[in-house]
Amino acid sequence: MNEDHQHPLWQSPSGTIAGWNDKENGVKWATGIKYADSKRFEAPIPQPPADELIDATNWAPACPQPVDPFTDQFLNKEFRKLEFDEHCQRLSVTVPVDTNADEALPVMVWIHGGSYETGAGDHAMYNPATLAREQQVIVVNVTYRLGLFGYLGSEETTPANLGLLDQIEALRWVQQNISSFGGDPENVTVFGESAGADAIIHLMISSGTEGLFTRAIIQSAPFGIIRERKEMTDALLKEVAASSINGSAKEVVTAQSGIAKKAEPFGLIASMPFSVQYGHFPLPNEEYIDEAWQTAAKHVDVLVGSNSRELASFVPLIPDLKKLNGIPILGKPIASLFIKRFTNKIYRIGQKEFTDRHAAGGGRGFNYTFAWGARKNRFKGGHATEIPLLFEDNNLWDQNPLLEGKSWEEYKRDGKKLRYIWGEFARTGQVQETDIEGLIKIERI
Repeated sequence: MNEDHQHPLWQSPSGTIAGWNDKENGVKWATGIKYADSKRFEAPIPQPPADELIDATNWAPACPQPVDPFTDQFLNKEFRKLEFDEHCQRLSVTVPVDTNADEALPVMVWIHGGSYETGAGDHAMYNPATLAREQQVIVVNVTYRLGLFGYLGSEETTPANLGLLDQIEALRWVQQNISSFGGDPENVTVFGESAGADAIIHLMISSGTEGLFTRAIIQSAPFGIIRERKEMTDALLKEVAASSINGSAKEVVTAQSGIAKKAEPFGLIASMPFSVQYGHFPLPNEEYIDEAWQTAAKHVDVLVGSNSRELASFVPLIPDLKKLNGIPILGKPIASLFIKRFTNKIYRIGQKEFTDRHAAGGGRGFNYTFAWGARKNRFKGGHATEIPLLFEDNNLWDQNPLLEGKSWEEYKRDGKKLRYIWGEFARTGQVQETDIEGLIKIERI
């Protein structure tokens, strides 16, 4: 790495990359790097090496998307707004300050969640500066195509799994370029939450991904809604055929919202209408996925877990549950039973099946249960409640509802513990079996 008067410069196979310094957070950034490109509804093409200087000083744009009420309920302050571009195949690299190109630091690649409909790698809530600086790892945040742009497809219409193919191209970019930043391409951990975790378990069994990563941290993967989706997908595809998806990106997002409504009669799986599709490249047919995961097990160490009360974060968004929770005496106990039942059904039962199969295939790894939050906080142990601890940000998370009842000192202390566990797994593939009361329980699988 070299520097001019204003910018750190990295000489990489992709070209000379000019990033920016963040002395306050002790990191250097290279943001918004294009790793691939494509026309609408076409497979990604790797970005060729650049002859001119690559300007990596702007945040990656998000894929065009609908409003995200789930995330908005947590972000009660002004935060950096997203820009949108359907050609969003970009990534951002966060490097601890003073890292040299020959250091071979562990690499952590973040795949964001959002039900495959919302979110972005460079969303303000995924600020990896503290994680990179504290744990001396290089973090890569990936942005990929979502919704109609990235997932739903068939042989007769547009290709399926384009967002998954985007992620694979991003991992290939990491393999080719990360050593120029001081990262070790042979020590890459993918980590992601919710749909990001779902993406990771499917990257494990995608054609052409062996060797792109050696470890995976799988946070709150919705195992209970990933199977038997074909009937719903066919209903959505039928609606796509009757819709106009050739207009502006905004018009496609509007059409997508109408198409998604056709999933509603299909129960729980309708909560994630857009997802990967089995039997379409690069994934096997659904009847072979268990065998594929068992075969992949010996190639990828896993840290896989869920939060103790996942459904608690969704209660405010479900009118009947929100009303039930407010009924005196019996309301909260009944709502708690609902939270427990569906946390098990959507997350925990499938998690155990996944880790049992991983162990049977000769794989190594750990199970975890995350339970952080103040005792009376309605979001305690809920979906995504680990995000503020992994991605510490004083400006974004101060006075946030996820942190109500916890002091700033507790937040920082417990976040440091969690980041160490994630960082140690990325370094070595190992963590201690432990039960940190009120934070996390970890068991070897």
